[in-house]
Amino acid sequence: MCSSGYSLSERRAITILSLVGVFMVELPKRTKYTVKDVLNDLKKIGPTPSILGKIGSQLIYYEWTCCRDLLSDDHPVTSNMQDLLQFMEHDYEELLVSGELWRVKDTPNAALNDFLKGRSKEFLEYTLEKPADHIRGLLETAAKTRKDELKQFKKLAKLVKKEIKEDKENPNLWNKLRLVLWMAKKYSESSEAFKTAKELGWSPETSALVAI
Repeated sequence: MCSSGYSLSERRAITILSLVGVFMVELPKRTKYTVKDVLNDLKKIGPTPSILGKIGSQLIYYEWTCCRDLLSDDHPVTSNMQDLLQFMEHDYEELLVSGELWRVKDTPNAALNDFLKGRSKEFLEYTLEKPADHIRGLLETAAKTRKDELKQFKKLAKLVKKEIKEDKENPNLWNKLRLVLWMAKKYSESSEAFKTAKELGWSPETSALVAI
């Protein structure tokens, strides 16, 4: 059976996770979380694929197994939860790496909104089984990670630009720059870099895909 009980060590971990959010983006305090609540908080964070994948493995996988136990394998909420897990762990990254997210408007929020389109109210308002303080701790950790990532990707963008100066006709380098700029929240620059990569011959079918 699905249970949300935690050992003493797990409760201590939850406390630590909650404390790290002090200097992060302000996330709403909630006594419970629905699917929509989690996704709305993720929009505030603007997650990269690695961050979204962790939320998928650390939270949504558990909720999916709970849906299977508490509802059924073929219940619409269970099916949608499985779709969300697939999106978080695989599809989101694939959209970015393959060049589907390249326009200025193709932000993390836009990708999350596209996933939400057409989803039922029953699914969006489904209350998750994990305790609210645990979920908040995961989200605050994600926010901290994102803040650290932004600094790293901005530095990395400068390094990739130096590489391009030495090899201006390399489409793979321009695509690499596109990805780094996107994760640095430089969506306009990222879009221009992708256009250059395409003009130089980059394509998801024939070019090397960059691991992120």
